[in-house]
Amino acid sequence: MKIVTLLASPRKNGNTSLLLNEVLKEIKDENIEVKSYYLNGLNIRGCQACYACKKSDRLCVLKDDATEIIEELTKADRVIIATPVYMFDITAQLKRLIDRLFCFLKEDYSSKIAPDKKVLWLITQGNIDKNRFKSILENNASLMNFIGFGENRLFITENLRTPGDVLKREDVLLSAKKEFEWLIKK
Repeated sequence: MKIVTLLASPRKNGNTSLLLNEVLKEIKDENIEVKSYYLNGLNIRGCQACYACKKSDRLCVLKDDATEIIEELTKADRVIIATPVYMFDITAQLKRLIDRLFCFLKEDYSSKIAPDKKVLWLITQGNIDKNRFKSILENNASLMNFIGFGENRLFITENLRTPGDVLKREDVLLSAKKEFEWLIKK
C-alpha cells in the first residue's frame, strides 16, 4: 500500500504536523510505503486553465514541484491531507495544489484516476467550536471526491492555539489513530 501525505501548514513543526506524525507512528506494516510532501516548502504554481490536460490523457503540463505530487497521487492507494484552518478554510498552499488536480478530470468531467483512493483529512484549528468551519471543509472533501478520489473522512480538532497543544490531547490522538485504521483498512 502506498500513502501520500500532504502537509499544508506553513508551520513545519506546528500542531498539524505533530498530529500527522503521531498518526504515521501507527504504521506497523512494512508493506506500507509513505511519500510525504511539505507544501509550504515547494514551488507550486496555480492552475493556468490552459486545458492541455483535457486535450489528451496527459496530466498537468506545468512543470514545477506539483508535477511529482500529481504523479505520486496517481500511484497512491491512500492520501492524508493535513491542514490547519486559515481564514475559515484550508490553507492557500493546499488550495493551490487542489486547483492543479483539475488535470485528473477528463473533458466530460469523468475522472482519470481510480476511485478507490481513500482520503483522510487531519484538520486542526484554534477555534473552540469544532464544527464552526465544518461545512466549508466538507466542500473541499466533496471536491476531492468529484475529482475522482474515493471516500473522504474529516478529522477535525479544535482549541489548538500553541504549537504542541495537540500532544497534550490524548483523546484527540487516540481518535486520530482510529481514523488512520479506517484509512489503511482494505
